[in-house]
Amino acid sequence: MEKFKKRILVIGGGFSGLGSIKSLKEEGYDPICYEKTSHPGGTWYYREETPYGLPSIMPTTVINHSKEMGALTNFPPDKRYPNYMRHHELYQLFTDVGEHFDCFKHIIYNREVIKVKRSADYDETGRWDVAVKNTETGEMTEEVFDVVWLAVGHITYPYIAQYPGIENFKGSVMHTHSLKRADKFKDKKVLVIGIGCSGVDAAVEASNVASQVYLSSRNGGWILPRVGPYGLPFDYCMLRRYSNVMQSVMGYKFASWWLETFQINKKFNHSLYKLKPPHPALGKDPVTNDLLPAKVISGSIEIKRNVKIIKEKGVIFENEDHVTEVDVIIIATGYTWQFPFLEENVVRKEEGRINLYKCVFPSQLKHPTLAIIGFLLPLGPGFPLGEMQCRWAAQVLSGHCKLPSEEDMLKEIKTRHKQNAERFSPSEKMSVRVDYIPYMDDIANEIGCKPNLWKLFFTDFKLYKALAFGPSLPYQYRLEGPHKWDGAREAILTAYDRVRYPLSGEKDRKTKQALSFGDQFDSLDHGRRNENKKVSLYLMLEERCENRNPYIGADVAGCIVTGKVPKLGKRNWLLWNSLPRMMDS
Repeated sequence: MEKFKKRILVIGGGFSGLGSIKSLKEEGYDPICYEKTSHPGGTWYYREETPYGLPSIMPTTVINHSKEMGALTNFPPDKRYPNYMRHHELYQLFTDVGEHFDCFKHIIYNREVIKVKRSADYDETGRWDVAVKNTETGEMTEEVFDVVWLAVGHITYPYIAQYPGIENFKGSVMHTHSLKRADKFKDKKVLVIGIGCSGVDAAVEASNVASQVYLSSRNGGWILPRVGPYGLPFDYCMLRRYSNVMQSVMGYKFASWWLETFQINKKFNHSLYKLKPPHPALGKDPVTNDLLPAKVISGSIEIKRNVKIIKEKGVIFENEDHVTEVDVIIIATGYTWQFPFLEENVVRKEEGRINLYKCVFPSQLKHPTLAIIGFLLPLGPGFPLGEMQCRWAAQVLSGHCKLPSEEDMLKEIKTRHKQNAERFSPSEKMSVRVDYIPYMDDIANEIGCKPNLWKLFFTDFKLYKALAFGPSLPYQYRLEGPHKWDGAREAILTAYDRVRYPLSGEKDRKTKQALSFGDQFDSLDHGRRNENKKVSLYLMLEERCENRNPYIGADVAGCIVTGKVPKLGKRNWLLWNSLPRMMDS
């Protein structure tokens, strides 16, 4: 069938849906998107009242990734946007993207998909029967589509954990899905159960008006700041290729130790605050929040162990034998993962784990005409990952990329599940956890758009340096390959100006002035130490970069080319630890 004649349905008008429309249009398709509400935006369209089956945020919600790291691959955010956007700013960015790529004309609103199942002739055609409800009139229709992409997200259906005695509690109980404003908690004692991002946000928000907030956690958690070294966005400093080299060679436990020792615990000691979990920092989703330590040290929030039993007027925590009085219980135990409208067994589960090839394609289907977009938990920003999934799925649909056999797809799934089982705590979410840079590179390899650092080392050293040592920006995946973007290089090299602008309003003035580390380093001449010449860290690497010395300043910088981790002595630890700020100065 000719591509312009294919009927393609995208379910969901949020960021994943927008990325789906955008990528399908790039391949020449004319998709239809059904959005069950009257507005696009998904999670980031704020609703004062959120019914069951829709994602929910608070009016004070701030995105956990910074604007440059979470950008689409060919659409840098306006420099005037703050580095971490509030929901209304993120919705405006969503609108900017939709208008720029002319996506909104493809969305039909107030259409709820009730059922998606394989057509009677699926084995021959790969088609899908779709039942759709008009939410304004109640009218039901049956349609047939050649391709269906699910872009509905996974924070829609709240999971209500059960605790002994909760039925006897005389106060109010709610899930974070229903939480909008904290005014109702004024002068009350509030218990928040769960230490994920929504739980910590709820505790911090309630602590502004409540007389006391208790934050209960079974195992604690690692708390990451938004504000990183030197006031830069934390993910902008941490998500870099040289850091990924360290993790890939030394292992995630070593990388976790480095992150805990030199970043997380420098902000506040997690053991002292009764928050240190049994797992490494990269062994589970970290929680992003800058305000929690200040609330704990001021007594506004008290950290408690897991709930043992709930009484009429309070709770008893583990390792305690007295009742702690509370007026409100907020359950922050996350969401269940489900596709209630999808035919049973289309997406297989084994021991609660979802079987998707590279977190996109159900492995057992005969035709690649169903794709799951954005259904993953990355250690990093999610928007660019979702867009890469869309680009790849569109390439598969157009025949430019081929999926392997079912046997090979199952092998990839089992390998990933095994690796994740060794690293993460057992759960259904374990199956779709991915590291940001390796996953982006993996999908980019499938598409053919992964940047060639070896080539850039000899042809565009300035860009090579930015990619090897700077933040791993999404724009790099538009430098080459299908639908490459001529503005990608400039977007990469000017990213720091856009980071700096909302803070200072000025374009950054580059300088070779060395940062003061309280130490100096021996310069290197073709890998040999020059005992007579002392230079600062920045000038040393700048000199090597300008001369294109194959060692690039030897130990640390050289690891990007050689794929090895340097010998990290005392001085080199300072060098390694200082690279993020150095490369942005």
